Amino acid sequence: MHLPIKAGIENATRILKTTPLDAVPPEIYELETLMQEEAPNSHDVADLLSRNPDILGEFLSLANRVLNRPEDDLILHAMAAVNIMGLDEIHHLFLSTYLQKHLPVNLTDRKLIEHDLRTGIAAAELSYWVAGISRTQAYLYAFMQNIGALVMLRYDPETYGERFLNPQMNQPVSAHQDEITHYQTAHTFVGSIIAHRWHLGETLSKTLLFHHQPDLIELESYQPSVAKMVALIHIANYLVFQHFSDHFMVRELEQLFENACDYLELPDNAISAAEAALEKWGDSGHLPEAAH
Repeated sequence: MHLPIKAGIENATRILKTTPLDAVPPEIYELETLMQEEAPNSHDVADLLSRNPDILGEFLSLANRVLNRPEDDLILHAMAAVNIMGLDEIHHLFLSTYLQKHLPVNLTDRKLIEHDLRTGIAAAELSYWVAGISRTQAYLYAFMQNIGALVMLRYDPETYGERFLNPQMNQPVSAHQDEITHYQTAHTFVGSIIAHRWHLGETLSKTLLFHHQPDLIELESYQPSVAKMVALIHIANYLVFQHFSDHFMVRELEQLFENACDYLELPDNAISAAEAALEKWGDSGHLPEAAH
């Protein structure tokens, strides 16, 4: 069944009215304000990062994982992060840190976010071979792929996870279509609306909308940057499933992986590098099982 985008967005909007997600924290907008100044003050940015010591610790930990820093050269202070990273990178990782810490409300949420943390790490490593996509952009976009699913889990807690979300881990096309058929929308539409409402940019909003799209050539004709990012997500999801899932992998997931590798023309060492990053960092962001 083909669902028009307008209908999917309208139905997703109705779901969000009954199942809202917390707004972006004011610190994110403060960071954006600092970034838009003609000459951003690095000390002001560092002060903003340091305002919440708990968030700062998580931010520095995430920065070291996403940037794949060596053990003897870790970023340990806010000012060091400002000096080493660009403001866009800080913005991506600061938002990711906040969402990782505040979005999950139960064990199902936390398992999903742990999966997305891992896909973000793999996508960040792969981005080295993809022109025009930074490590932190790749991380944020892959990490946020299922933010709409967190809403759907709240909207239909009895059915959504087992019947519609879990099958998409290894049947990302057909199971996603099952979700669309049942709800007349999907987490992809919900996530796209959230990214738009949080002013996170058109590219992220469209990536979330199309991240289950199997035809990358068709997507490229729509927007090349979105096609690249969707391809990175396809590869990262495959690698995370391969390394961390104990379920049988079906051909559908393998096909998406192979097509994405061909589309991006990745060398073999790109996949090896992403696998090594998952080995190194894939468990370091492990979330405790206790809910808030």
